[in-house]
Amino acid sequence: MAQKQATGVAQPNDCAVDERDIPEAAENCLVGMTFVFTGVLPTLSREKCKEIVQNYGGKVTTAPSGKTTCIVLGQDAGPSKIEKIIKLGTKTIDEDGFIQLLESMPANGGSGEAAQKAREKKELEMRLIEEEVQREIIQEKAEKAAKAEREAQAFKAAKAAELARALELASTQTTASKLWTSKYAPKSFMQFSGNKTAVERLRNWLKNWDANQKSGFLRLGPDGSGKFRAVIMHGPPGIGKTTAAHLAAKEAGYDVIESNASDTRSKGLLADKVSGILANTSISGFFASEGKAVDKTKKKICVIMDEVDGMSSGDRGGVGQMAALCKTTNVPIILICNERRLPKMKPFDNVAFDITFRRLDVNQARARMMTIAIKEGIKIPPNVLDNLIMATGSDLRQVINMLSTFARTEKNMDFDQSKDMGKAWEKNVILKPFDIASKLLAGSTFSASSRMTLNDKIELYFHDHAFAPLMIQENYLSTAPARRDMCHLSLVEHAADSLSESDLVDRMIHGSEQRWSLMPFHAVMSAVRPSSFVAGGMTGRMNFNAWLGQNSKAGKLMRLLQELQSHARLKISGDRHEVRLNYLPTWTSRLTQPLIEDGQEGIANVVEIMDEYFLTREDWDSIMELGVGPTSGEVAIKAISSTVKSAFTRKYNAASHPVPFMKSATTGAFSGGKLASKDVPDLDDVIEDDVDTPNDDEKDIIDDEDDITKDKYIKMGKKPATKKAPAKKKSTVSKAKAKKQ
Repeated sequence: MAQKQATGVAQPNDCAVDERDIPEAAENCLVGMTFVFTGVLPTLSREKCKEIVQNYGGKVTTAPSGKTTCIVLGQDAGPSKIEKIIKLGTKTIDEDGFIQLLESMPANGGSGEAAQKAREKKELEMRLIEEEVQREIIQEKAEKAAKAEREAQAFKAAKAAELARALELASTQTTASKLWTSKYAPKSFMQFSGNKTAVERLRNWLKNWDANQKSGFLRLGPDGSGKFRAVIMHGPPGIGKTTAAHLAAKEAGYDVIESNASDTRSKGLLADKVSGILANTSISGFFASEGKAVDKTKKKICVIMDEVDGMSSGDRGGVGQMAALCKTTNVPIILICNERRLPKMKPFDNVAFDITFRRLDVNQARARMMTIAIKEGIKIPPNVLDNLIMATGSDLRQVINMLSTFARTEKNMDFDQSKDMGKAWEKNVILKPFDIASKLLAGSTFSASSRMTLNDKIELYFHDHAFAPLMIQENYLSTAPARRDMCHLSLVEHAADSLSESDLVDRMIHGSEQRWSLMPFHAVMSAVRPSSFVAGGMTGRMNFNAWLGQNSKAGKLMRLLQELQSHARLKISGDRHEVRLNYLPTWTSRLTQPLIEDGQEGIANVVEIMDEYFLTREDWDSIMELGVGPTSGEVAIKAISSTVKSAFTRKYNAASHPVPFMKSATTGAFSGGKLASKDVPDLDDVIEDDVDTPNDDEKDIIDDEDDITKDKYIKMGKKPATKKAPAKKKSTVSKAKAKKQ
């Protein structure tokens, strides 16, 4: 069997995976036990083992520690893990021992100390959840009683029939048709789960906003938030960012105006909509219910802009306009987004206080979700609920929606149902190029224990089909291949051949034939197949593809070379390739040595050579950049003093030089610094319905092409300074009149 390299990547084997029959074990028999699976097991994959342990109440970690109960050891385990296991003295078993453990363990973990502690912890947690449920029930009853009292008072001033109808409609809305996400939204920070530090920073910023406004936002404060008029909250979806913003505004006495920023993507729409919002005043500061005084302090409003990362960037985008509003706003603005590190979000770096919301761990989310399940009469074990939370990435909103959907038909959920529901509700996440390359080049992707099918690997390519092959080509030499039964160099050879052949397929796709049906085949040849040869542990960091920068540089140098050849073609007969091979080394020497050896006295010699070949000052820079190796001009430029280079530029610009050609746009009549008007043909008798009128952008491009002032070969003379006219002296008659008055 192929041996494993020191990178710790598990190797393929010829055994069937997940075909072993798993015995039915006692309920929660692994409670209080922590397992670590390492190496390749004969018939079970790590994913399957993890599901088994979680199904029976146990816990799985990736590395051994002092809290590890048992380690299931497979073939080709990592040497570092073996060393740590020996050092800790942790009990180890194989796959057969793991199955026997399942069969022999009693329900609820038996009478062991670890199981006893786990049961006590679970009982305490359930008791706290029951207390929270009772507290919420009492609070809801109190709110209903207060509402009924208000409705009874309102009944005196309204018609009984109309009021009864209104109450019936209101009752129907609040009970039957209300979404669970709204029904169980936290009404105070006591019910808020996780991100306590982020919530506290938001509350402090909003509480001190008025004081900071009076000081001109000059005081930083303990956390540095005092100089910001706006705050930006960012983090994964479904973890309570919008809820936290509403609760903080309510607590600080603000009325909330909420808007979805992605609906107003452009600069103009945002300026019209948000500018009007910022000038609003809460109506609560002018009116009050019967028997209560008007509270003028409630005129304050707070603006919440959700999905800010959905706005457009650039000169006409809304991101820049929103950042400008954040600098001058007279009301607090709370911005909410998911992706804070996008390049288009940089305008908010110095104008909004940054608050990061992180994913909740299972323990933080479990209590709130269990409270909702108990109130709705859903019986769900803690380990089953944990599986739902992990399947959604701690997205509480999605978990609540899943429970709401499940409660329509059933009230009892087991582990298998939660696993199936988690897969059905799994989100489609677009992977980035680095993530695609990391997954494809990982040794576990192509191991026998991997559950990834060929179609799954092809799907990785389609996350970003333009960058995936480039990332594989850049990093395939930086791996330590797991398949040591073959020579490393031979594996690299096979991968390189596959990448080369994929380029032929790419030409058929993007060439004149446009055979897009070959995309799946290109995915195999450019990403999946080369990765299968060299997949293993990375020996260094994952690098971004360098071909993009090199290709751009090559295009630029090719344009410079073409321009050199076109300028000098009146003197020489070679094409651009001959210019590159034969003329450039000589030009580099003759255009730099006089400046190095003779200093400013050699400038005339250099200019004479340039005029002889119709070369411009920009061409001199291009020649220095195009040199390679011993003929590179970079070394010669360093030997020229800055004084000589400045003098060379001044003397060249001060003189006139021959040019090989002129643009056709500049050959028109010239008058007063502008192109003379062209003759207008007589088209009075011509009717042309299909003539396309150029739009404003096309007119700007045409004007730029015809603007003679933008031609680098024509220099406009400076206008002489106008002399000021001498001040007129007042006449003696006017002075006499002024004295009389």
